[in-house]
Order: sequence, then C-alpha cells, then structure tokens
Amino acid sequence: MNLFLTAALAATLGLPGPPTPAPASEWSQTGYGPGATYYNPHERRLTPASVDGIKRRWDIPTHADPECEVGREPLVGGDHLYTSDPGGVGAYDPATGKRRWHADLHGRGVMRIAMSDGILAVLSYACTGQRNFLTAYRASSGSRLWELPLGAPSQDMIIDEGVVVVDVRPDFGASTIAHRLATGARLWRLGGTRADGLLSAGGRLLLRQEGQGSRAVQITTGATIWETKENWYAVGSDPAGTRFYVSSHNVGLTAVDAADGRKIWESTWHPSGVTADERYLYFPWNHSIYCVDAGNGRKLWSVPLEDGAGQPVRAGALLYSPAGIGAKLSIVEAETGKPRKGGMPSDESHPPVVADGRLFLTDGNRLRAYF
Repeated sequence: MNLFLTAALAATLGLPGPPTPAPASEWSQTGYGPGATYYNPHERRLTPASVDGIKRRWDIPTHADPECEVGREPLVGGDHLYTSDPGGVGAYDPATGKRRWHADLHGRGVMRIAMSDGILAVLSYACTGQRNFLTAYRASSGSRLWELPLGAPSQDMIIDEGVVVVDVRPDFGASTIAHRLATGARLWRLGGTRADGLLSAGGRLLLRQEGQGSRAVQITTGATIWETKENWYAVGSDPAGTRFYVSSHNVGLTAVDAADGRKIWESTWHPSGVTADERYLYFPWNHSIYCVDAGNGRKLWSVPLEDGAGQPVRAGALLYSPAGIGAKLSIVEAETGKPRKGGMPSDESHPPVVADGRLFLTDGNRLRAYF
C-alpha cells in the first residue's frame, strides 16, 4: 500500500498516520543556505556520541596547476557532493569520492558555487583579464543550462526565491545584479550598492550605498524596503530570516530587525562573521570562539583555539571551529562548549561543511571527507 493510501486509511479510521520524513541534511550554499547562518539544523547522524569515532575516508584535489585556480568549499545535496576540481567543477559520490560528472571551465577559476531547485550556479573568473561568468548547470547531470558574461568582476553570489544575485569586487564600481535562476534573464541592477557580506534574510538583502548609509532591498525586485544612515554590512542572519546581524567601522555586532531596520541589541565586538542558530550566536574573536545569547548579545562562554580562529559551523548539536593553517579543528558541544575529540587539520580561511553524517574539510588544495 502506498504512502498516500496509508495516510488516507489512517485518517478514515482515526489512526495515526505514517511519520513525516525528516528534512534532508544538506549544505546548498556557502554558509549553508542563502542566509549564511553556517548552521545545519537537520544534521542528525554526527552527534556528540558518534563524532569521536569518525575517520578520514577519502580526499580529492580541488584545482589544477594553473596559479589562478583556487579550491572552494563543497556543497552537499541530492546525494551528490559538488566542488571545484581540476579545470572546473564536478559532482562526486560523498561516500566514496568517485566523480560522477565534470564541467570544464576552460581556463577559469571558481569564485562561488550555489545550488537551488536542481540547478547548480557557478561564478567563475578568467585566468587572464578581468572577465567573470555566471553559469548554470543541471545539478543531476552537469549539462549546461545557460551562461552569462558579467560586465564587472564579481566576488560573491547567493540564490534565494529563484533569484541568483552577484556582487562586484570592492576595487570596481559598486553594483548588485540579479538574474532569474531558471533562465539567466536579468531581473534588476542597482548601481552604487555593494553588500560586503551578501546574504538573504527572508528574501531581503542588506546593501551598503556609495557615500553613506545602507538599505534593505527585496531580492525578487530590488525594491527598497528600508534605509538607514548607518554604514552597516551584514555578517549573518538568523535561521528564521527575521534578523540581520550587522557590523560597521563605528558600531559593533548588532542585531537588526530585517523587516524595518530596528536595532534589537548591540555590542562592542566586531566579528567578521557569525554562526547563528535559534538561541545562540558563535563567532571568532582573536584565538577563541565566543558563544553569546542571540536574544540580548550577552556572552555565555568561549573556547580557546591553538591558532587564529576561523568561521565556526554548527551542525546538529555540535560546533566545528577551524584555526590557523593546518591547526587542529575544534569540535565542541554547541550549547555548553564541552570539547569532543576533533583534531583534524583545518584552515581558518575555509569553514567546514557538515551534512548527511559527513564532515568535509579543505585547505584550498585538497578536499578531505571524514565519517
């Protein structure tokens, strides 16, 4: 009997229906999703009880010899792992590291990859000149759907609500451009704006303006929702998409209502990025990882690292924090800071990716899988 008939019969007889399947533990964009929370709430297989027993299972190169190619953090979804690889991007079996498909980027390096609605978007740059490209592939097969040359060198990209947004590099004229993910058609362009931390909080982007001030805009239209004279840039958002966590040269870490720009609380810390779950914020500060109360910004605990702290990642009940170049990865229980085994070589410039019971680490040259 199929699931639909079972549920219908159960409803008729007043019996409990079949259990709802748990959401998949995936990692579809840099920072987990469009909100750059660095928090995977659906991870259930790597737990405080199981994480101490994981081992290195395989590793693969993430770029070729050309100096301009740089390895990027992977994505996980639909029983595939996606990563930069020698000469382009590829999809791999996350259990074995065996390649399933490869897309040649013809002398380009990969800046960002992101996945949504069965489409893998790749932001790449030419190894010669200042040309950038935005390309979309069918995530299951690697077949190319469309490609656009970009008018200005771009450094960041996210996908939300069927829209792919790119942000130009700081050394070029500021602009933010949105395209429809399915077709590549341009939806809007804003001149004189830059995110300096491109993320979407419930479909809203926070953009800095040339001169002074910031504004929140709707990702589907580019329409302004609210403006402020504060020179804010987003360092994170909450999982519900109701808050931006912002910073600036003059203001420390501040929680802001994403709908109207109202300040909820502010602090004196100036982290480069935060990891946010429903109750806590985690961020690197000097050689430590701090945990603060998301409700009021009050410090709860900190964990020292053996070298400079990088972007932490929360997955399920655990917090993973990279340090230095080749320094040991810290793994602690996310609510208390209680240490677990950890110790794998990490890199503060490359946050871990944790999904479907597997931990992935890269140093920009090779990608390693632990489970």
